[in-house]
Amino acid sequence: MNRFCRFFIVAFTFFVTVVSSLSATDKENVSREASFPGGNVELANYLQANVTYPEVSMKNNEIGKVFVSFVVEKDGSIQDVKIEKGVTPALNEEALRVVRSMPKWTPALKDGKEVRTVLTLPIVFHLPNAVLEK
Repeated sequence: MNRFCRFFIVAFTFFVTVVSSLSATDKENVSREASFPGGNVELANYLQANVTYPEVSMKNNEIGKVFVSFVVEKDGSIQDVKIEKGVTPALNEEALRVVRSMPKWTPALKDGKEVRTVLTLPIVFHLPNAVLEK
């Protein structure tokens, strides 16, 4: 299973770029966007360490990008996690699981006060060609 986890590094390059463009509701008035502890690099590291490719998805060569939305509350907790665009039930459930288990984020700041923020995070599931050829 470790060889599949290591492969996520390549897949997360795209996703780290997307995270930096995520916005808060009413973005123009937000002085600080919500962020994962340690920033995008740590978010990629967290996902690499915690996403487990479902066995059924590997067996069926399921790949794709799952878009998960969630709310970063004023206290940094993660709430209202849901699939915005899914791939398969197994990949969707794994994306939900890993987002629900994220540590508290640094909340967005507006007018000097912490505010709720809705974010959408793409999680890329990709198998190396060697697995697809089997």
